[in-house]
Amino acid sequence: MTTSIIRKRKAVSPVIATVILIAVAVALGIAVAFWASGLTSSFSKYEKLGVNTQYATGSGGVWTINLGGQNTGSSDATITQIQVNGVPYIVYNSSVVPTCTVNQVSCSGTWYTLNSNSLAISVKSGQSFALALKLDNTQHMVPGKTFSSGQTIQVTIITAAGNNYPASIVLP
Repeated sequence: MTTSIIRKRKAVSPVIATVILIAVAVALGIAVAFWASGLTSSFSKYEKLGVNTQYATGSGGVWTINLGGQNTGSSDATITQIQVNGVPYIVYNSSVVPTCTVNQVSCSGTWYTLNSNSLAISVKSGQSFALALKLDNTQHMVPGKTFSSGQTIQVTIITAAGNNYPASIVLP
């Protein structure tokens, strides 16, 4: 005679297994969503300097270029260079430090280093800025680059992020 041994297997019912799988999938989905939202928020920060004031004063070969605006981006901006007609401003006036204000407060004396051609003007998100650049034909250092009344010059503000913010100004 053969005896058959019947083994009873205990297993998770299909309904409970389905509920567990759905719960794990939802938990993973929520985790991925939080991770992705953190990733996109760090990449969505940007700087945007809006140059809304641009004019020149002076005559007789000496002009002052006035630029002003605001950082309307969601990230702070650092102005690292100013170019006039494609040439760094420091080349035109190696002994003249441009005046600078951020939120109507004068920039400190360390924001512009003449010897190393370095510039660092920090404009936080929402802050305004103003720059005054002196152009003097009697002190120009770039051969063939002179200025005259009625001439349109291109001033470009360059930031640490590599963004360029150009402004065209007609000399009076």
